[in-house]
Amino acid sequence: MSDQWPHQDWSAPMPIHETEQELNEMLDEGVHVEITDIEEGAYRLRVVVDDQACADCLVPDGTLESIASDSLRRRGAQVTSMSVEHGP
Repeated sequence: MSDQWPHQDWSAPMPIHETEQELNEMLDEGVHVEITDIEEGAYRLRVVVDDQACADCLVPDGTLESIASDSLRRRGAQVTSMSVEHGP
């Protein structure tokens, strides 16, 4: 299995996969997100920034939370909470 981006987790529910795709297409090159379903309705959005990316160009966490939550809801997912973390 390759560690190259884009990461494809085909076991993830379609709303999560489609929302990741939507967010990753709008973010700058070198920045990507991964969404994890923690428990029913609760999600974790992890923002990964490559060394070449513009860290100062990131969308604020609150904006990412809102966009991701809205995208999941449009796809029929229940969203009660969304947390954002930054990491490798």
